[in-house]
Amino acid sequence: MQGGKRMYGQFLAERNKKRIESLLMLTQTQGTWFAQNIKLLTFEEVSLTALHKMLYQVVLGLLKKNQQRHLQIVHPEQTQSIQENVLTLLAEYDDLLREAIPLPIYILIWQISSLEKLAYCNEVADDVIDVLEWYLNNQDKQLEAFDEEELDHEFIIDLYKEAIEEQDAEAQFRLGEYYSASESFCFQPEKSLKWLELAASQGHADAQYELGNFYFEGIGVQENYRRAFSLYEAAAKQGHPDAANNLADMYFNGEGVSENMLLAKKWFDFAAKQGVAEAMFTLGIIYEQGLGVDIDEEHAYFYYKKSAEAGYVEAQYRLGGICFEGRLGQPRDVNRGLYWYERAAEQYHVDAFYDLGFIWSQGLTGIRNIEKGIHWFKQAALQGDSEAKLQLGHLYNNGEGITRNVKEAIKWYGLAAESGIEEAAVLLNELKGM
Repeated sequence: MQGGKRMYGQFLAERNKKRIESLLMLTQTQGTWFAQNIKLLTFEEVSLTALHKMLYQVVLGLLKKNQQRHLQIVHPEQTQSIQENVLTLLAEYDDLLREAIPLPIYILIWQISSLEKLAYCNEVADDVIDVLEWYLNNQDKQLEAFDEEELDHEFIIDLYKEAIEEQDAEAQFRLGEYYSASESFCFQPEKSLKWLELAASQGHADAQYELGNFYFEGIGVQENYRRAFSLYEAAAKQGHPDAANNLADMYFNGEGVSENMLLAKKWFDFAAKQGVAEAMFTLGIIYEQGLGVDIDEEHAYFYYKKSAEAGYVEAQYRLGGICFEGRLGQPRDVNRGLYWYERAAEQYHVDAFYDLGFIWSQGLTGIRNIEKGIHWFKQAALQGDSEAKLQLGHLYNNGEGITRNVKEAIKWYGLAAESGIEEAAVLLNELKGM
């Protein structure tokens, strides 16, 4: 993991350098205090005092702009440290600053200003650059003041201090999670990546797993299967169940590593024993298709059922078909098949919607129920299933078990035709020509 840390550290240092160059060009045209001092950020070992000075000038500039011109009298610089000056201004003018600064930037200013020692220069400089970029480019924009309830000062500051000052891997991981919450105002994948890299380099298994996902999916970073594989492997060897499952997947699919069914099964077995439902499902596929093992229908059914019972939607859908059709050595059980299709439908599985629509509209249970068929086909159609739209067109056009409704038939054939179904386009033209 240290190699990965060095690579990311070099990347971050280079990115910071480019951002500082852009800021230097911007400040030269503006002739501000920053034009003379921003070059401090270019030093290989930037001091914490220099970073605090940057923030002090930002906060002071914002307050002066908002006509708090008595600041120099209230808080003369010679009586306090730069850090104390910043923290005093933040505390005393909290209401005004919350109206002038967007919440993510406001949080960063508090976090950095609270630091008393600096263990990660590039990482903290990166945050200071975020503040400066906002201040020099966007400070004139009108903001809506955020609610004080949205911010837990102590929790966020303490987490940052632990991550930087104490180099605490758990705090770094939690900051990575904090910035990766996609539904949150603070969602910033690149910042999440930074903290996860630090935690992963210290052997934090959860961070290694999450960081592996970032590299596998290309979130905030260029997609890199080899790096993802390395991270999953490191976490799996520490007993991380989901990392073991993802490592097995990479062996199974030959992603970032040569395909190896023996190792894939080894890690799927491990993950399944730890309760990972997706691993159980894949073991079902392995035994059903004989991938690296002899075909074993009993084992395949066992793992599909175990995965379905654990709530894995693909297993629920697969088990619905197995029970309904009587496959893998199981007797045909229509009610059990419907049960699992419905469990999958509860999780919005579009193929389960479609199959339930087909089963009820065709009377495959022994009882035909067109209304139920329409209900499930509509659920599938709303999820974009073009075949479901075609089937709805047929049901309304044929009028079997319901009153024929040409208007509805035209509507659904039209939607199916727009989705590329040629049969729907032909039938639509026929209906319009009547």
